Amino acid sequence: MRALIAYMLKSYTTSQRFFGPVAAVVILLLFLYTYKPNPVMGSYAATGVILFIGCAWMGISFLNHEQAVQRQVTIVHLRSSIKYSLGGILTLALLTVALALLMVVYPLLTGSFAEPAGLYRVTVAFTGHLLLGMLGVSISLFLQASWVPKSSYATGLLLIILILSISGLKLAELIPGPVVPVLLPPAALLMNALMKTDEWSMPAVLGTFAHALIYILLLCGVYLYRSGRMDYGRHL
Repeated sequence: MRALIAYMLKSYTTSQRFFGPVAAVVILLLFLYTYKPNPVMGSYAATGVILFIGCAWMGISFLNHEQAVQRQVTIVHLRSSIKYSLGGILTLALLTVALALLMVVYPLLTGSFAEPAGLYRVTVAFTGHLLLGMLGVSISLFLQASWVPKSSYATGLLLIILILSISGLKLAELIPGPVVPVLLPPAALLMNALMKTDEWSMPAVLGTFAHALIYILLLCGVYLYRSGRMDYGRHL
């Protein structure tokens, strides 16, 4: 799996498709901390949203960067489309960790906060960023070119999902019941947890994080299952 991840990282960076989403994340990060000082968790909630959108964009660009022929050659070499798909998820997770670290550490190094952040808030911020980033990645898995051939449809669907996810708390007020919290990606819940870290108890924050983690794992699990079914179908 290490060799596969190394290959995918090299292939993605060589294609230069990574530049758009990564550059956008970095530029927005620098712009946000242009003025000082800033509130700790409010700023982290804002950069969390940036990472959520950036990682969704990065996921699409990563999943679409490899040519179909080369993709098939790699799958044949691995003898499993599930291994290939899992390698893609792990590669995107590695890139998400790097971006999450950047988003959390940068304001600490530049003294951008109005007060000391503290270990607890930094830990919560990093975990929240990582979950938001992987949530964006898990959404992008189902919108890659091999699943949604028309890029215009994929882009439109992605934008709709991202907007609905970010406005999830408002939608929950308009549509009472469990439908919105269960079906909609919990980006708004994670943002709210970051914003209210100082007010909420640790179990409340961890509960929100657990909800998001389960959602991410379910999406990734469904994606890997469908990848396996497609692999099975090709061998019939």
